Amino acid sequence: MSEYEYTKLSLNKELLDKIQQFIDEYPEKGYRNITHFVEDSVRHRADELQVFELTPRFKHINTYEDHATIEDKKAGIIDIYPKEDGTLNCEHCDKTNCEHVKFALTIPKIMKPLEKRGWKHKD
Repeated sequence: MSEYEYTKLSLNKELLDKIQQFIDEYPEKGYRNITHFVEDSVRHRADELQVFELTPRFKHINTYEDHATIEDKKAGIIDIYPKEDGTLNCEHCDKTNCEHVKFALTIPKIMKPLEKRGWKHKD
């Protein structure tokens, strides 16, 4: 048995026919078959998008007296403010239940200083 696992993938037949024509007409490009071509293409695109770097989308930057700052690779630098009602408010989304707040609630470096100052999360 091979050390690699494979799965099936469906692609548009017209696209596959064009790729097969390219493979047949340009053997000097080195592609053995459609699978080889598609794997190579996906790897190149994933490299461009930095898929393999596995960097987390969210990162804690700092916790201040009145707020915490996080980085969202999609949205940039975002401040999260504790509210008197026991919720956190995201300045970017202006919500108390967005993905930024959910991330902030999981970070002890954000939560512990807030709790030490008497803030209590309502949940």
